[in-house]
Amino acid sequence: MINKTYKSIVCHPDLRNKFKKKSTIDSTDCINEAILLANSLGIKVQFSKIYKIDRPNNSTLFNNGQVELINNKIKELNVDFLIIDGKLSPIQQRNLEKRLLVKVIDRTRLILDIFEKRAATREGALQVELAQLEYQKTRLVKSWTHLERQRGSLSFIGGPGESQLEIDRRLINGQIIKIKKKLRDFKNTRSLHRNQRDKKPYFIIALVGYTNAGKSTLFNKLTGENTLSKNMLFATLDTKMKKLNKGSLKNIILTDTVGFISELPTELIMSFRSTLEEINYADLIINVRDISSGYTEVQNIDVINTIKEIGKEINDNNYLEILNKVDLIEKNYSELIKKNIAKNQVMVSAATGQGMSDLYAAIEKKVNNNFEIRRIKLKYNKSAAESWLHDNAIILDKKYYADHINIKLKISKKNHARFQSMLIAR
Repeated sequence: MINKTYKSIVCHPDLRNKFKKKSTIDSTDCINEAILLANSLGIKVQFSKIYKIDRPNNSTLFNNGQVELINNKIKELNVDFLIIDGKLSPIQQRNLEKRLLVKVIDRTRLILDIFEKRAATREGALQVELAQLEYQKTRLVKSWTHLERQRGSLSFIGGPGESQLEIDRRLINGQIIKIKKKLRDFKNTRSLHRNQRDKKPYFIIALVGYTNAGKSTLFNKLTGENTLSKNMLFATLDTKMKKLNKGSLKNIILTDTVGFISELPTELIMSFRSTLEEINYADLIINVRDISSGYTEVQNIDVINTIKEIGKEINDNNYLEILNKVDLIEKNYSELIKKNIAKNQVMVSAATGQGMSDLYAAIEKKVNNNFEIRRIKLKYNKSAAESWLHDNAIILDKKYYADHINIKLKISKKNHARFQSMLIAR
């Protein structure tokens, strides 16, 4: 763990021409986000700069003049290491470290260390470790560094050991196999729990959003949870579930998921995929946005893209957008948003409770759109079907006749389709 305040500088490579990647966030926003990421690890950023790069240098990414400027700034400020707000190849990282004589890390490494620090459960820790190993496997370079897995957070600070490329590769692959097996066990357990939930008429809501948008605060407000919501990046890594019971809102399970971020490392998406799969099984996606952030629009695009990457299709029936932190914006801006608010948007402040009644009403409307009132006739020899309805629907009324039962119930469209298929199969 971090035992002292480390100092660093942050450099953002602004790639130009054909080398420029499509991104929802511009260079200034990106480097500001990188500074926040560094700060969340207790790192003090002494200096930051955007460097325009027309053609990336395969050896160091930056051209020689830029490397010299960076070197001068490192010596002037006496920093512990350099953060590159982008992706470095192993060769580029090694060469920069040789030239600059400080440890160099890229954006992926920085985010991985934040995730390592935040993981609170065994599954979360294993997912982070898997992502770190997948990342390390790509960093193995001949005559560079020996695998050092026990350094803990900020493991990039410290001298490299001797080269043992093949040994390291075998060690990493062996650890990856073991961790994937353990994660499969967690996935199987989650699948069993999901099957149990499917036997009840539960409506599943998944909270998603950019990191630090206020998901956990909203989760606590909706469920009555008293746990402290921390104002920091990636406060929630491990999926939380709790029942929501508010007025007419019954039999609802609320899920809080890991926060998203721009250019989320592929290693993390793959490692957390089994956890993020809970989003695919949700009946309603609630996207929590920080409306007070100047980056709210581009952050929202990143969230939507990540949801699609996971494989979840969103539409008017299964999607709701929460414009959170309205208490932090000016009144005239708030009025402007109200005038232009979309039908699937609700303005709230999870911290103060402002707008929560509107949110409950919006959730109730979404739930009702997914349920329908039905009358079903069952003969007395269909006791198994009647039992299934008791487990998977809300029974409103029963009337008994000579040769059948007439059941009035509230059932989800999904469960009604399952019931019809079950009757046909029998």
